[in-house]
Amino acid sequence: MYRRKGAESLPAPIGVAESRKFKPFRIDSSNYQKAFAWPGSSRIRWRLLALLMAIWAVTVHYHERVHVYSTIRKCQWNKWEQWPAGSPPHRAALIADPQIVDAYSYTSGSFITYFVKKISDNYLYRNNKIVQAYLDPDTTIFLGDLFDGGREWKNDVWFEEYQRFNKIFPKKINRRTVQSLPGNHDIGFQTIHKDVVTRFSTFFGEPNDYLIIGNHSIVMLDTISLSSPDETISFEATQFLNTVNSRLNPQFPRILLTHVPLYRNKEQQLCGPLRESKKLFPVQKGKQYQTVIEYEISQTVLEVIHPDIIFAGDDHDYCDIRQPYTSNGVERVAREIAVKSAAMTSGIKYPAIQLLSLHNPYDPNPHREPKETYQTSMCYMPSPYYAIYSYVLLLLFTIGYLAFVFFPSIGNLNLRSSVLPSYAWLPRKDDNRSMSSFILHFGLILVMIYALFAIYFVGI
Repeated sequence: MYRRKGAESLPAPIGVAESRKFKPFRIDSSNYQKAFAWPGSSRIRWRLLALLMAIWAVTVHYHERVHVYSTIRKCQWNKWEQWPAGSPPHRAALIADPQIVDAYSYTSGSFITYFVKKISDNYLYRNNKIVQAYLDPDTTIFLGDLFDGGREWKNDVWFEEYQRFNKIFPKKINRRTVQSLPGNHDIGFQTIHKDVVTRFSTFFGEPNDYLIIGNHSIVMLDTISLSSPDETISFEATQFLNTVNSRLNPQFPRILLTHVPLYRNKEQQLCGPLRESKKLFPVQKGKQYQTVIEYEISQTVLEVIHPDIIFAGDDHDYCDIRQPYTSNGVERVAREIAVKSAAMTSGIKYPAIQLLSLHNPYDPNPHREPKETYQTSMCYMPSPYYAIYSYVLLLLFTIGYLAFVFFPSIGNLNLRSSVLPSYAWLPRKDDNRSMSSFILHFGLILVMIYALFAIYFVGI
């Protein structure tokens, strides 16, 4: 008997049949979001936050600890020292131009200054902490420009910056730390006020002094004050220079420390391959700075002290030259090194400190021929921008990942619906968005990231 078929048993139109057969994978936003939800929570997806924070924790720990240790480990003394077995050398670390950031550094706003201060302070603090713990120098000497705007501040602000500096560079027990050499950012140059110089020397020590370490005479000379036309400023440095020879052991090699480098012919006395900049060493002066000490003063300093090697700061970049001079009718040559800045805000890509190893053991039968008594090596600090770039990229990834979770339609093709049934399988725009959830989770992530950095920045 003939029975009429129902509508459900009739063959479907071609387009509809094709759409039923082809069922592509599409993101189910509700299920995807539920996968990252903590049990019992309907709004905050704690598993998602935990996943992102785990990535952040690993990244921050690598850049703030692991990479710092691995970089400084390359500077181990025994990797570059070449002393004979026997008496151990005296080891010193020279730190130039930390120039801690203050309100004088940036005029773009308090938020920018606060942000840069935190990052730069942490960079100096963590590097110095690991240098002191891992390399453990016997003596640490700063080569001036401890502050950025030190010469500008009234006493109340200056004392706050002084306390901040001591938090960044705490003195180590049973180790010598010398911070008494002033820079032009500490006391000025062309215009120097006596009370500013007195304040600096009262808290950091005498700017003109000498040390005996490792059977070497370390002479620290305030060449900035020495260059002043004001006799009330230059008097102490001049007196020290006139009498220092009578205080020094003539048998000990001499090392001169000055903030501003001595005069040189920049066309002939080239800085060498380790200088980061390709430009010649600048010989110029400006407001409250001068890149080299005047020629006459430089020659007088060399003739009186006749150092074997000179270490200076100020330029921020490395420069290794030879300084010819005459002392007591004898032609001599001193090596002079401008030490790289240790700060990330000094305009160079690769901050560094200078390591100095002194080996001059007592010899009851001294040889007449000259012998090497010092060795020095530049020690690079971790590149500050490598970490910053990584954090910025990770923040962009975090934002993108949250957007992908809460706005899954971003990954779909934004096509208008087609009247043809054969296009029914194509992904369509999902209008079910949750801006409030995105903002909530992004805000929580920012708070957690801030807390994470606070843990690593806890010392300052």
